[in-house]
Amino acid sequence: MDKKLEFSKLQSIHIPMVSKGWTNGNKVMIVMHGLGDSMDSYVDVTKEINVTGLHYILVNAPRPYFFGHSWYDIPPGNPRIGIDESVEILLSCIEELKKEGFESEDIFLLGFSQGGCIAFETYYRYPEKLGGVIGLSPRLYLDKLPSELISTPLFIAHGKNDEAINFNETLENAKKIKERNNNLVFHEYDYAHTFDIDTIMELREWLNEYL
Repeated sequence: MDKKLEFSKLQSIHIPMVSKGWTNGNKVMIVMHGLGDSMDSYVDVTKEINVTGLHYILVNAPRPYFFGHSWYDIPPGNPRIGIDESVEILLSCIEELKKEGFESEDIFLLGFSQGGCIAFETYYRYPEKLGGVIGLSPRLYLDKLPSELISTPLFIAHGKNDEAINFNETLENAKKIKERNNNLVFHEYDYAHTFDIDTIMELREWLNEYL
């Protein structure tokens, strides 16, 4: 696909696949940053992931936050309002990709921290199987978790020393999600609120199962 991929409701950067390799070259990943960050921070991350046949669309969250962007308000604000608004935007982005010829199972969602929350909340509400959903040190809310989940492949990585989002909280919430979709892998690390090359290598291996 030579056409530049972009969304009508979010600022974005399209990083085309490097080569098709053995794939059909028709896979795409939406990449979502964390609180106060921007899409520019993830250009190098896509190069580190370095899998064959995958387009990336890096996006800015819709709300300004100091020198960056946010997907929703943090307490004492009400997170749910922004989460729901951001999910509606992501759902529209998925539909735009489908109009460009991608099937739902061609589409992956990746998010760090707040972005991980939006990735999973979008998955909860999307009625078709996606290619995969990745949460890196994600904030996971369960108040709108459906009683049944589609068996989309799920990948969660979290640092045990995370000072921003409690590791045990994410682990317990991941277990509840896995009760509804057993196709979930959880990786724990010794770092804080971040991710590192070991995470990327685990993610790369996981992605290659589904490309």
